[in-house]
Amino acid sequence: MAEDYVIELDDVRRFYLVGDYVVRALDGVSLSISRGSFTAIMGPSGSGKSTLMNLIGCLDSPTSGIISIDGEFTNAMNEAELADVRNRKVGFVFQQFNLLSKLNALDNVATPLLYAGVGGKERKEKAEYLLEKVGLKDRMKHLPTELSGGQKQRVAIARALANDPAILLADEPTGALDTRTGDQIMSLFMDLNEEGRTIVFVTHDRGLGLKCRRQVYIRDGKIADHDVFREY
Repeated sequence: MAEDYVIELDDVRRFYLVGDYVVRALDGVSLSISRGSFTAIMGPSGSGKSTLMNLIGCLDSPTSGIISIDGEFTNAMNEAELADVRNRKVGFVFQQFNLLSKLNALDNVATPLLYAGVGGKERKEKAEYLLEKVGLKDRMKHLPTELSGGQKQRVAIARALANDPAILLADEPTGALDTRTGDQIMSLFMDLNEEGRTIVFVTHDRGLGLKCRRQVYIRDGKIADHDVFREY
């Protein structure tokens, strides 16, 4: 039986022109990520991992190469087409949570469902279910300012799951948290993966990356051999 890949990149390049200098942020990356996997994208600052995340998340287009996200080729899409795939296929979790400050936890989680055209009763029921799933049953009516960092990130994870995305894309999701809280959030991601969620976890933290089932190391815009990062 053929491998079921939810993410496929073939010889992908992303170059930027800065003055007269060409920055090769990604330089010939080929990568396949299986459905239901838990993959860490690791590398130091400036390695190209954020550029790779932006391409997987349909936030950017490559200079050249082929990208398939859950069976849809995105490399030649315009901004509107990328936004459509992004909204349907990718759930984002960011380091700084990116919650809407004037909305409580329940309404934050329900917002993607509103934009997807889901009715009010169903929105409320699903948002309540997701918040309970991430351990915030008693915090649904709280504003972000009334939540701890770990609670905010749990709300963000629930929101990312709202439209049942093919990929959960986490960009340094524990970076703003203390070690204990970060470990709790990591455990939540591991539980979600056990349920079959495909997770791409972008991090510079080697310890967290090694908790993922697979590690992909980026260096100078290229996939690096594991040995290169033995002491990373």
